[in-house]
This record gives sequence, C-alpha cells and structure tokens, in this order.
Amino acid sequence: MHIVNKAKDLLKKFQSGNLSLSDFKELVSTVNDSSDQELEDVLFEEWNKFDTYPSLSQEKIDSLYSHLHKKMKISPFYKITRHWGQIAASILFLFASGLTILYYIQHQELQTLAEQDVIVRSGDSGTSQVTLPDGTLVRLNANSSLTYQQNFGQDNRKVKLSGEGYFEVKKNTEKKFIVNTGYIDVTVLGTKFNLYAYEDKDIIEMALVEGHVNVSTSQPPYQTICVKPNEKVTYNKYDNKLNIEKTTTKIETAWLNKELVFREEKLENVFQCLSRKFRVKFSIDSSISVDDVYTGAFDDEKIEDILEVLKIHYGFNYTVKDGKINIRMNKIICPLSEVRNESCMSFRSYQLLIKKKIKQIVVYL
Repeated sequence: MHIVNKAKDLLKKFQSGNLSLSDFKELVSTVNDSSDQELEDVLFEEWNKFDTYPSLSQEKIDSLYSHLHKKMKISPFYKITRHWGQIAASILFLFASGLTILYYIQHQELQTLAEQDVIVRSGDSGTSQVTLPDGTLVRLNANSSLTYQQNFGQDNRKVKLSGEGYFEVKKNTEKKFIVNTGYIDVTVLGTKFNLYAYEDKDIIEMALVEGHVNVSTSQPPYQTICVKPNEKVTYNKYDNKLNIEKTTTKIETAWLNKELVFREEKLENVFQCLSRKFRVKFSIDSSISVDDVYTGAFDDEKIEDILEVLKIHYGFNYTVKDGKINIRMNKIICPLSEVRNESCMSFRSYQLLIKKKIKQIVVYL
C-alpha cells in the first residue's frame, strides 16, 4: 500500500509539471519495485482521470499521434476519435516526457562520470606503470600519482603529475599532451621525457630524452622555454624562475633501472632513503650537518659502497653493528708534519689542504 501511495504522489507531481530529477528517479524505482497488481490499480485509476485532463488542440493531437505512428510503425486502419485521441496523445506525451527526462538524467550521469578523475598511484618504495587511452606510456617512481579524467583523449590530453614520472607520449598532431604539476606545464605532441615534481621538494625538473617540448610557468613571472633533447629545465619554487642546462639524462632516468638517484637532496633524506632500501637504522651524531645537499646516482652497490662514497664526500666515519649504522664526524686530525703548523682541522679541510700542497709541489718541480 505504501508503494501505491508513493506512486500516486509522484504521478500527481508529474501531471502538475513539478516532478524533479530526483523525483523521477524515485518514480522509476517505485515502478520497478511494484507488483503487476499494484501497478494495475494505480494506472487504472489514472486512466479514469483522463476526462479531467485539460483538452489538447486537434493540431497537438495530430502531431503527437503522427510521432507515435512513425516510431511504432502503426498502420492507421481507422480514424481515431477526439476522445481517444486525447487519451493516446496524453499517454504519448507522458511517455515522451518520461523518455526526455530519463535521457537527460542518463546524459548528466554520463557527463559526471566522464569528468570523474582516474588516479594511478605508486607505492612508498616500488614503481608502477600505466598506459593511457591514447597509447601513451607513463612509468611512475615511488610516492607518485598521475591523475586524468575518464574521458581522456576525447576533448584533450591533460594529466596531472605529483612525484616523478617518465613519459613516452603517443604522437597526435591534433591534440597536444599537457602535464600539469601545479607550478609548470609541459606541453608536447609526441616525445619522451622525465618529469620530477614532488610536492615536498623545492625544485621541479624536466629532462628531455627525445623530441621537443615547451615548458611554461603557471605563476608569474610567466615564462616559456622550448627544450631540445639532452636539455634539462629546472624550476625553483622560491623565485618562480625556469633555468635550462645541458644534461645526459643519465641521472634523471637512473631510477628506471632501479638505481638510487639523489638531486640536491639533504643528507638527512639520503640516510632515510638508505634506511628504507636496505632496512637498516641510522644513528647520526649532532656534529654531522644533515642539511648539506647531495646529488648523485648509485647502481646496485651494497650499502657499504655507498657509505664509502658519502664518507669521502662529507668527511664522516661510520660503524655497522647489528643492523645499526652509527655516523660520526671524523675526529680532528693532523697526520702530516707539513701541516702540523696549521691548526688541526676536519677531514674535509684536510683534503683541501693536501690538494693545495700537491699543486704547490707540482709548480715547484
């Protein structure tokens, strides 16, 4: 009985022209949930009300009946009377209006669905790969995400990157491929490039491997740079400026071969990365300047080999015990008699002084 009453209320709204989209959805749902007997009772009652409906003009009746005749391919064996024409026309009007509303609802739902975002994410330590509807291949580094709309490729080829991604863009001269990072846009037709754009980093880098791209800032002062292969564009978030330089793209794409890559990375973050990769813990002495930055790439070296490189670069010492690595700055050293007149110094200062002494000896000879 509840369903019958609900159907009646919704039909009244429909007849008065006050049926909203949500009401129409509810009406369709109510009809689907009703039994044949319940629907028969409601429709029979509505049928008997046709005499009370406002009369339609003969022109409107003929137009609606003609439309019905074309759609349903009915042969006109007899001439329809005005009374039954009223009923048929009203039913057709009800049916046609319902289809119009249903089409509108479905169109709106499809439009909403098309505009919904698809988000592809990689894990904390692994990489992922996605092929876009246009055939473009994108490889994502760790902690990265690629966002694009469901209808990607229909009107445009726009994506948004957070993190790092390597793009092999399928060529399409009619639709440009645009990557947005929030700070710069990379616009291409078809090419290969690496884009480094982590939200928590101060710089964004785009290194071009193949083809041509345009890099534009999305914030003032506005700049656009045309980039050629083996060139790298760096964007600094502090001054909003683009800089271009030559590169071999080796460091920028090293991560594709599962190499460790650091770009002006703070030493503290380098140790954190090593900790995750090799599952070790670091104990770092307060004398170590963890704000110093490091740029470089490591292949499949053991952690000891990596630490040896960093040790020479920063002048610290380390010990490994039970999965824990202790980092300490080298003690003050004065190893050579030639420099004992100098005040004692750190290992790095000592290195610089030795180089200076060697140059003096070469010049003397």
